[in-house]
Amino acid sequence: MSDQAPYPVTFVVPVDDEQRSRGLAALGVLFIKPLLLIPHIILLALYTIAVQIVVWIGYWYILFTGGKPYWVENLELIYLEWISRVFAWFTATTDAYPTFGTDENHPAQVEVVEPPEPQNRLLAFLGIILIRTILALPHFFILAWLTLGTIIVAWVGFVWILVNGSLPLSLHYYFVGFHQWWARAWAYTAALTDEYPPFSLKV
Repeated sequence: MSDQAPYPVTFVVPVDDEQRSRGLAALGVLFIKPLLLIPHIILLALYTIAVQIVVWIGYWYILFTGGKPYWVENLELIYLEWISRVFAWFTATTDAYPTFGTDENHPAQVEVVEPPEPQNRLLAFLGIILIRTILALPHFFILAWLTLGTIIVAWVGFVWILVNGSLPLSLHYYFVGFHQWWARAWAYTAALTDEYPPFSLKV
């Protein structure tokens, strides 16, 4: 038995009876479902630009003070939670339409354990000069390829739901594991944690 502490970033979508809306599945099969996410996509695209600036500011705070102010961490968490809810709805991991911003009552949640202070100043400096992002590139390279497969698997899931009315549990765990891996890699680059993420789809 391993005594290793769990990774401080997890993506959680409770396993229910996995019954899903055939109507939403039909929209997914016809490639219409992503169109319903256009308002989120537009706002998240703008947020992505802004949050990169916020992350960079956070590095400077860590470098000089050993920690980030609440507003920096809060903006990073809102971004991570928001994009996670969008992913969960798109893949039918939940039928609850994603809310804008933050929502503690939505089924899809990202749980982040606040890192102990002082945070690693060397890693913060590496973030300022973009090396921290380079360290995470192996994760994003693999995830980029997995994204192509995940889109195909999501479409297969829509067909399955259309026929059977439910999402297979194996697909639920795959989608949660895939996005958890992405969330951990992004959280590392954003200094929400200083622990290097594992290469794992395990939930």
